[in-house]
Formats: sequence, C-alpha cells, structure tokens
Amino acid sequence: MSERIRVETLTAGGDMRGFESVRERAYSPGTRGPAWPSEAWTALPPPPPEPVAPGMTCLLAWRDGEPVARCSITTVSDLHAAPGASGMIGHYETLDGEAGTALLAHARERLAENGVPRVLGPMNGNTWARYRLALPGEPGDAAFDPPVFPSEPRNPFDYPDHFAAAGFEIAARYESRIDAHLDAPVPEADALARRVDEAGIAVRPLDLSRFDDELETLFRLSLDAFDDNLYYTPIDLDSFRAMYQGTRALIDPELVLLAHDRSGRLVAYQFAFPDPLSRAAGRPTRVIVKTVATAPEARGLGIASHMLDLIRERARAKGYRAVIHALMHVSYFSVRMSVRHHGEIFRRYALYQWTP
Repeated sequence: MSERIRVETLTAGGDMRGFESVRERAYSPGTRGPAWPSEAWTALPPPPPEPVAPGMTCLLAWRDGEPVARCSITTVSDLHAAPGASGMIGHYETLDGEAGTALLAHARERLAENGVPRVLGPMNGNTWARYRLALPGEPGDAAFDPPVFPSEPRNPFDYPDHFAAAGFEIAARYESRIDAHLDAPVPEADALARRVDEAGIAVRPLDLSRFDDELETLFRLSLDAFDDNLYYTPIDLDSFRAMYQGTRALIDPELVLLAHDRSGRLVAYQFAFPDPLSRAAGRPTRVIVKTVATAPEARGLGIASHMLDLIRERARAKGYRAVIHALMHVSYFSVRMSVRHHGEIFRRYALYQWTP
C-alpha cells in the first residue's frame, strides 16, 4: 500500500462522518469525472444510503489527510452454495482508484486472517440488501433515458476495475432487461392463461388496506421461493417489512400480483411498481418488475410467466411505455421469461470473489 494511503478501522455506530462523506462526494456532480458515462448520471438523485449494521467493522482509507475510500467487512456462515464461512466486503465507495484498490486488497487480507475460503463483494450484508456492481455497457447496447432505475446497483464504472486489480474474479453475473415493445404480441399468452386457470390458480392484486398482513404473507413465501438462490441467507420479518415499507407510496396494487391455489394458499407473487425516475408529462413512463417469487412445488405450471404477461398487459393499458425486468441471475428462468417479452439488455452486473 502506498505510504500516502492510511487505513483506519471503525466500528459502525461510532463517528462515521468520514465514512459517509466518501459516499456523498462520490455521487456529487462533477466529482467523478470520466468514470460516470455522462452528466445525466450525477444529475440524478443519489442512490439512497444503506446503513451499516451496528457493530460491523468498517475500513476508511485516507490520502493526504482526506478520506477517499471506504468499505465494510464481515464474516458470515453457510450461504447457499457457499458452505462454511465467507468473508464479505460491502458499502464500497471511493474517490480514488488507487486508494480503492489498495483498500480492497487490505480488506480481503483482513478477512483471510479469519480463515475464510472465499471473500465476496460488494455485498451489503446479504443478498436482500444492495449487492453486485453495475458494469459498463458493451458495444451495440442501447442507451435509455433515464439511464438508471430505482433499486438497481449504481456505481461509477471504474469500480469493477478496482475489484479486478485487487485480485477478485467474477463469481456471478446478472442482468436487467427492458421490454419497450408493449404492443408486440407475447407467444402463447392465451394458452398459458388457460393452463394456469385449469390448474386452479387464481391471481389477484395486492390489498393495500391489509398491507402489513400482505407483507407477512409475502415474507413467508419468499423464504421458500428464494431458498435455493445463490448466496441466499434468510432474514427476519421486521427486516423484510422495512425493505418494502419504503416503496408503499409508489405501489399501484394492480401491478403487485398474488397467485393462490385452490386451497387459498399463496404460491407465487410478483412485485412491480412505476419507475419514479422515468417521467414524461408529469407521470412515470416505465414499470419495474422488482420481485418474481414462486413456491418450489408450484413451479412448472407457467404461473410466473402468466403473471408477467398480466403485468405487461396492465402496464400497457395504463399508458406505460416499457417494463423493466430487474436484476436477474443470467442462468435463472426469469431471463427466459424476459426474452419471451422481447426484453433487451438494459444493464449487466457482477458479483466478485477472491480466493486466498
């Protein structure tokens, strides 16, 4: 590490002013220079802060008396498909590529001292929170306005280079796709609807008058539906409620769909909401499909594809111009559903791993 770079260890819950200042400056207009593709990115409101859990270890890199890079580190156990202990680097932000790379190398070595067989990042505690890095576009990718949507990772496009320079490799790839052709027909939509109906599945909108009860029901299903997702770990009901309470003001109940079997048991849900960053004539122009969840025993019936058909149909009827299918692992079935809906790449993302 350069003699001009000094790393300070902090404990979340103490004096975090320097730690927070790095993030604030990273997303301020004019700060990042060419790492942002255009001024349109820094002209947007910064992504909401994600608090560090009290007691978590945080690292702050200083250069010439100024805080210039930050991250959190922790060790967790038995993530899905990653048995044993895993080190985790989260809350990464930097104003200085050299300092950021040095900090990541320091963080991975600190975690390696705990004997972990892998270090993952960036991940802010678990896969329910913000994780992954947004990657630069590739030749031939379309550009969209606005260039981001709420809930997706947003970062300067040199951050992936920092992880690579610190010895990390891509562990998992993800993508978001956009269906901007809502008038185009979807193959076999009517046949799929009949099949789902014949299986005794009934789809209804979210009942906002019972919002807290509905969230608890969605939480119970989510624990089963996501149990086999890469690096999954369960969370408690209060944490789940906190994730969705912030979106309540954005919710259109007709875009949040719940599917029940003949016994009345919830077997699938899809959570979509209008994109407040995309506006024309004073109203949003895009819908974001944030969550697609189906109980393991109900898979194979076409429920998820049918529900996505319904959201697309309702979005078009309400005058939206596009539907974004958000943050899908490239090997999951949701990508195939998006392609069926004429989805094209909106953005790619990656999660990184370092192995001692």
